[in-house]
Amino acid sequence: MPARQMSLSPEVDDPRRTLDDLVARALAYRSGPELKALFEFSRKFPQFAPYDAVLLDVQSGGIQYALSARRWEAMYQRRVKPGGRPYVVLRTMGPVDFVFDLSDTEPIDPEHDLVPPVARDPFAAKGDLDPDELTKLERACLRIGIEVEKKDLATGGAGRVERLSRHGFDFHLLLNVKHTPVQQLGSLAHELGHVFCGHLGMTKLGFWPDRVHLDKKVVEFEAESVAYLIALRRSLDIGSDRYLSDYLDPSVELPPISLEAILKASGKIEEMLGGRFRVPRIRRATT
Repeated sequence: MPARQMSLSPEVDDPRRTLDDLVARALAYRSGPELKALFEFSRKFPQFAPYDAVLLDVQSGGIQYALSARRWEAMYQRRVKPGGRPYVVLRTMGPVDFVFDLSDTEPIDPEHDLVPPVARDPFAAKGDLDPDELTKLERACLRIGIEVEKKDLATGGAGRVERLSRHGFDFHLLLNVKHTPVQQLGSLAHELGHVFCGHLGMTKLGFWPDRVHLDKKVVEFEAESVAYLIALRRSLDIGSDRYLSDYLDPSVELPPISLEAILKASGKIEEMLGGRFRVPRIRRATT
């Protein structure tokens, strides 16, 4: 086996590979409107990473709100009904976990029927960003070799990212100091989308693939889709829908993008925003 090929232990690798294949086959030929509907569906499940939300959509698009049996009981005093259908999601530091939809649960005490607010109104408007989230995201960037600098780029300048050769950092990411935190998040998510989708190649600390030889149209669509998904799941308007509008038309063919790359990149950014990010330890097989 080549020295650079990643290898996980079989008990972790096989279930994840099977689910990755399931998602890849289900999403291989989605149109623009289907892609938008898919992103909208993921917005209903902020408690799950985007990849897991899409995994739920693949299994059943009619899910209202899903949690593990233990969390249903601990958080909302609900239990799984006999015969309740389990759905599969990926478990952090493990293969898979099982969750149940709201419709497959019932209150332990019928006089106290607790339902998650987000299940009643999954698209409640927020329109604001906690400044601490942006700080956590920037600090997490430093841990994987991405230097973030804020500079006056005039009103029209958003940001950019470039590969570095100097010691200490692998990438330099520039943001417009004049922009609002929401605008800066949009720029950060877009530029990190380039990095995490592999558009600028691999690094020693990188957890992303090497995909440097993609068409420019694919590269920009993937990066903007990452920014769109991050903003959508927080009910923030960063203008990505206008950028992607041409591709969301039923008559326009999507470029050959990787939805897996978009979803996993978005998930990592959400981990960083929430302060849950850990630099992955990737064991590489020896020859």
